[in-house]
Amino acid sequence: MASPRLLANGTSTDHPVPGLPFVDDVHLGTGPHPSGPARPVRVADPDRADLVWVVHAHPDLGRTVVLYEAAPDVEGPWDWHSTSPLVTRYGGYWWDGTGWHRPPQLRDEATGSFEDQPVPAATTITAADLLDGAADAGRGHVHTANALTAQRAAVDASQWHHDLARWARNRTPAAGRPPLERCVVTLTAPELAGDQLIGTRALAAAAAISSSALRAYISRGQGAVPEPQTVVGNRPMWSRPVAENWAEHRRRPAAGRWPSHRDRPTLPPNAEQIRRRLGPVLFAALWDDPERRARWALRHRTRQAVNDVAADLAYLAADRLEENCPAQALAEVITQAALAHLAAGAAGSSSVGQVLDWLTRTDAPTAERAVSAIAEQAELRLGIPRAHAIQALRTDVPQAPAPAAPRRTAA
Repeated sequence: MASPRLLANGTSTDHPVPGLPFVDDVHLGTGPHPSGPARPVRVADPDRADLVWVVHAHPDLGRTVVLYEAAPDVEGPWDWHSTSPLVTRYGGYWWDGTGWHRPPQLRDEATGSFEDQPVPAATTITAADLLDGAADAGRGHVHTANALTAQRAAVDASQWHHDLARWARNRTPAAGRPPLERCVVTLTAPELAGDQLIGTRALAAAAAISSSALRAYISRGQGAVPEPQTVVGNRPMWSRPVAENWAEHRRRPAAGRWPSHRDRPTLPPNAEQIRRRLGPVLFAALWDDPERRARWALRHRTRQAVNDVAADLAYLAADRLEENCPAQALAEVITQAALAHLAAGAAGSSSVGQVLDWLTRTDAPTAERAVSAIAEQAELRLGIPRAHAIQALRTDVPQAPAPAAPRRTAA
């Protein structure tokens, strides 16, 4: 749950975080707008080694500029994601340019992505909504990074409205910069109302664990505990949907993510060979290396238990082979290479045979389709009888699958 501490908004941001001071970021420049959604960029502060700027630009929605405490080896909450949202509030609630969504917590194993959950009845609050007559730009402050202190990193609500007014007054028109009506500050939603948030005890109850276990998870950064939506009097508070999603994540059977040795389906021959190779290697890495073993092997974790984990890791690696190998593209390359050798009058090719043999043991249906395509194209384009083409393939790959019956064209 730990993440770097967010300290301030940059003055060039288009979507200020409420309650944080504004810090001059003229040294960052405006920068070109990307042609597509980009990942956030970290920029070290030129004057303070303990601070880092994070700049995230979007071609249509503007950019965010925020200042963090520099925290080496600590990732932000979205660093694992393939794309990072431009605006996040309340511990991961995120804005896509039109609406708000809950933090991604439940992974859909079928698609490899997180379930999308729009926030019901969410309302976007913009800078224009907050700039009423009571906000006085003359009383607003803009700090420098050098002068930023812990006290200045916390701004009361009334002062922040003055700071926001000064930020708005100092904005210079520029191509691609959104108007104040499109500068997102925060959101409101029924599930984020103060009387709907729950504390540590209720979150632990939702997950069917003790409060002490939850506090241990939080202090150790374990258990995928979600970021709190807010902190009230040093007490973290969560929305009920986020708590329920975390509990659901914990209830979901692990077999879909990590099949146990009792539930493993049979692997293809080539994947099984990889599993057999990797099992001992991973076991040695986990158990035989004294330094690594000392970091995690407790008294109740036996050699057999570690061996089981190593076997599971090996199975996972072998099972993911198909995802990492473009079998269909490989079959097309084999087809073209085999046809080229047949056209040249060569009896066969050891390299084609080796790759076709590998594909046969890894993905037999795709290999069968490749053999059928080779036999069919050899007959149509080269005038080589199907039986001769198949015989040439079997010279190098005795176990090559038989081709499917030839397709008949309509008379």
